[in-house]
Amino acid sequence: MLISSSLSCSLFTVKFPSGTYNVPRNAFDLYTPRMVKGKGKDKVGLCPICIESVKRGGEGKKVWLSMKFSAYNYHLQYRHGISASSGQPYLPPIAFRITVRRFPQKTEKAVIKEGKCHQCKKWVAVEGVKDVEVKVKEMFWWKHAASCHGPSNQDVRTIFEQDEYFQKLEGFGA
Repeated sequence: MLISSSLSCSLFTVKFPSGTYNVPRNAFDLYTPRMVKGKGKDKVGLCPICIESVKRGGEGKKVWLSMKFSAYNYHLQYRHGISASSGQPYLPPIAFRITVRRFPQKTEKAVIKEGKCHQCKKWVAVEGVKDVEVKVKEMFWWKHAASCHGPSNQDVRTIFEQDEYFQKLEGFGA
């Protein structure tokens, strides 16, 4: 179903971006791109998080990413912390601790923050050892979560902000 960028969604009064509508697994699926363009190696998906307004936690811009070469997958998992298998955010660590590193190099941190995983019960570094600023600090945790956590059975009411959008979607039995 091709949707014109001049049309708008009457439910949420937002304009559709260009592309073809791509049906998500369910209304609360944050992973599946709602809009796609192209086919095969040229297929791109629109990030459903980045396009949201800054007020709603997005960046207010259209970010199209290649579906064929994992750019979309990498972006959603390591920029936004969204699991490809569940379509939900990764669960955070259940506890944190600070660990002193033995023999750090001159350009490395002397102490590092670790988070305890609810799944494997291991303490995992939630920041890099290099003493530099990173764009997405949670990426270190999300990399662990992507390899360790299975699909989440978490109740959506504990993940999402229960705003007017949530109430409308929940009203549809999503």
